[in-house]
Amino acid sequence: MAFIDFSDAALQALPVTRPIPETPLGAVSEILSRFERRIVELARGDGLETLRPQRKRGWFARLIFGPQPPSPTLANEELEALRRLAVQAWHHGYTLPASVMKEARAAGHSEAKIGAVIDFIGRSRAPFRRLAA
Repeated sequence: MAFIDFSDAALQALPVTRPIPETPLGAVSEILSRFERRIVELARGDGLETLRPQRKRGWFARLIFGPQPPSPTLANEELEALRRLAVQAWHHGYTLPASVMKEARAAGHSEAKIGAVIDFIGRSRAPFRRLAA
């Protein structure tokens, strides 16, 4: 069986005017700001449960479990859509639901930015290893 490496295909598809460095951050640094890259990196530690709306604890739950934990959502809606996209991409890789990308486009992110985030995360994730041959 043959193996075709498509890892550089996304970098060639992005509209870049200057040469792309060999680092995975090369094309991403031109499209994403440093602040947005930091949000994508912080989303690596977030679980899928942070995407669900947080429920208020009742008095008995506060008595047992303590005070309400801080909400993981960001105050800026555009950055929150980027965080949600990044969390999904960290957990699902390139196989994202279409609704996640639609939500990011509705928040004002361009196709190039969405693709750069997904490609950066895809390159940063550990490669898939098969357990059995």
